[in-house]
Amino acid sequence: MMPPPVVIRARRWQGAPLVSVRVWLRGGSRLERIPGQALVAGRLLTEGTRRRRWRAIAQEAEERGLEIASGAGLELQWLALDGLSRDWELALEWAAELVSESTFPEERFEWVRRQVSTELASQLDHPELETAWAFSDHLYRPHPASRPLEGTVEGLSALSARECRRHHRRALASGAIVTVVGEIDEKLAAARAESLFAGRFPQRREVGSPLLPVGVEETWRRVPLASGEQAHLFCGRRTVARADASLPALVLLGTILGSGGGLSGRLPLRLREREGLAYEVGVETVAGAGLDAGRCALYLGTAPAAVERAAAAIREELQRLCDDGVTEREVRDARTFLLGRQPFYRETARQWSDLLAAAELYGQPLDRTEWVTERLRGVGCGEVLAAARAFLRPEGLRWTVGMPV
Repeated sequence: MMPPPVVIRARRWQGAPLVSVRVWLRGGSRLERIPGQALVAGRLLTEGTRRRRWRAIAQEAEERGLEIASGAGLELQWLALDGLSRDWELALEWAAELVSESTFPEERFEWVRRQVSTELASQLDHPELETAWAFSDHLYRPHPASRPLEGTVEGLSALSARECRRHHRRALASGAIVTVVGEIDEKLAAARAESLFAGRFPQRREVGSPLLPVGVEETWRRVPLASGEQAHLFCGRRTVARADASLPALVLLGTILGSGGGLSGRLPLRLREREGLAYEVGVETVAGAGLDAGRCALYLGTAPAAVERAAAAIREELQRLCDDGVTEREVRDARTFLLGRQPFYRETARQWSDLLAAAELYGQPLDRTEWVTERLRGVGCGEVLAAARAFLRPEGLRWTVGMPV
């Protein structure tokens, strides 16, 4: 049975006298037909409606102290409004208008397209980002996760305001999630949101799915860099989607390897502290995990002459992990770190509004701290070792290295 076109979540949060409203539409770049279409369409939501032009929107928001932003991600188009709690009803009214009555004016489309084109050029002017996107292409081609959210030069050149309207209609048909959090009456806010958003969306329907990620078969990919003196080495592979049962074990594994933010992880400790083979070490095991599979991404910033030695050290460390497993202390310390971070994700109305929306998008009770805690406490050394052997065997990894010319 198809879910309802609009899902509404409201929560009272007693902190500063603020309110945060979010509208998420299930239709980001993973469903775009032209690269860059989702981001440009998402940003145009605040650039004019049937009632007001962009300048009036900006001026009225400034007068009321409302912060308004819109955009897109891989999986969604989004609109965010933050203001004083006394203006909660106004924020909901504006959200309904901006999402359902946007006109995508031609003159603002040209301005936004130039803005996004400049951002894309800026990304590709940074050697580490250029290498990172080559690595994403290595793992995901032809899936949209293989390219920058800003799209491509060719895609942005071919884009039009009309195509942005079409993408937005598909996003509306894919369903909306509306959240409102702050010093509010939950029942009153939910009822008002229902009255504002009900009937504004078409009957929800399937709007297609992206191309499956395949990647590039070659094990090594070299990217010539026109600027910089440092080499950038990425290695990894696709892992799992957010709903996969092995995700908690992979998260713990990433912390053990070095994603905890310190220098105590296995990879930073060996590559940077002991052997001096890297200026910077980054570890992620479920980067980008959502509706589609995330990825393991191990990153080194190193000298060009040290690339081969650094790669050999990574292989050795991962092979040792797959052969010998992890210790009880490593799992316990990683779990303690991850559980200790949880309160920092629930400090503000903005965070709670995003968290409620994510819970609906992924169909998981991410807003329930006890659920997150139980998932992590249910993982032991055996589960972490199984995840390592399934996703981090050296022979199964792909390597992308950016080398200065």
